[in-house]
Amino acid sequence: MLYRIYLLFLSLSIISCAISVSLSQLFLVITFSLFLFLPEKPNFKSPLVLILVCFYSWQFVTLVFHFFESGFEISVISRAFKAEMKDIFLVSAFFCIQGVKKEDIPKVTKAILIFSIIILVTGIVSVFSPIRLSRLVSDLFKHSSSWPYQHHYGSLGGIDIYLPIGLMNTHLTFGGLIAFIFPFYFFQVYEVWKNKEKLFLRLLYAFSFSILLLVFLFNNARSAMFGSFTSILLGIYVLAFKRNEISRKVLKRGFLICILLISVAGLGYYQSDAFKMAIKPLFGSEKHTDSGRTFIWDATFPLIRNNPVFGVGSGSYPEQIEKSRKEKSIEHKELSFFYEVTQRGHAHNDYFHLSSVFGLPQVFLYILLGAFIIYGFADNRFTKESLYLTLGLAGFFFSGLLQCYFQDDEVLIVFFYFLGYYHMLMNKEDLIV
Repeated sequence: MLYRIYLLFLSLSIISCAISVSLSQLFLVITFSLFLFLPEKPNFKSPLVLILVCFYSWQFVTLVFHFFESGFEISVISRAFKAEMKDIFLVSAFFCIQGVKKEDIPKVTKAILIFSIIILVTGIVSVFSPIRLSRLVSDLFKHSSSWPYQHHYGSLGGIDIYLPIGLMNTHLTFGGLIAFIFPFYFFQVYEVWKNKEKLFLRLLYAFSFSILLLVFLFNNARSAMFGSFTSILLGIYVLAFKRNEISRKVLKRGFLICILLISVAGLGYYQSDAFKMAIKPLFGSEKHTDSGRTFIWDATFPLIRNNPVFGVGSGSYPEQIEKSRKEKSIEHKELSFFYEVTQRGHAHNDYFHLSSVFGLPQVFLYILLGAFIIYGFADNRFTKESLYLTLGLAGFFFSGLLQCYFQDDEVLIVFFYFLGYYHMLMNKEDLIV
């Protein structure tokens, strides 16, 4: 009975990640509490678990260091858990999912699929909604003072188009969630056409992928798109060279289809201002935040150089980046305006941010985690559906080159659920295809 309740709340937490971060975290707390009382505990002796333990242990090491360095100021600890270290609890999503029995793995897969469908549906609805979908839900039970409207792109065939964010609060967060499921939709289209499934099914999958692609393009989270692109390339590599399932003929056809899609995008570029706004940044047109990244990176490098081992400490980045930014603006007076107006809440790069806050050992462990995950996809232990569902994990580490997705709790909880699903499949017996 306890196990069934645990499985229910685990599924609800995964599904609600597409609806509300507060709801998903509430269900995670309940799931974790139930997980602790499960009579059968999974075996956590694996390299991936060891890397995660070392990763978060180092954060506590840096916290202890800065606590002693400050002269035992309690504010150092409170500040740390109000900033980067506040998301440590989310790693419990990884451990919670390990309690699932082998025969119930399909139920977790079903929850992930429902999550992906909600992302798809809310994404396309938000393309045409002038009101943020999250407000339509939240205003049912509380008054919200946040801005209720979505960013207006323009019109397409006389229909108003808006920047899609689903039920999330920002387009970058929603883009990060799409990146987890985009490879799955892409490869499902490949599978049904390769296997010559019923025409209705092939058209359904092709239509679903086309809708998600449209939402992704209008969402315009280019860092997430880059991550998805690398995930798909990895999937093609695994299928073509590790499983020998893709021939050169199929690769050539795929290349031609890509050319066709680019041509369609080019046609849309000249036919619609809304489509033009979505497409231009993908082909080099600079967005207002682009140059800001270079300035915040330039101001972040001194923090890494001056604190290579323990970093500046969790919660100290805003204060330290202000000092570094001002020093840079004095050093380069002709650029002082740009150092002043650039967004500086985080480093806009997961690797730079982790290095500056927790030191170089932390980013080494982060790279090791990503490398281990990517290497694991070469293992034929995965079914193809599981492979497609987890490929987005690889792209996450590439999306972080242009954005701090590891600092976004709405994206991070999904990352740990998918990572837990990946690890569960890697370690359950008799899962080899």
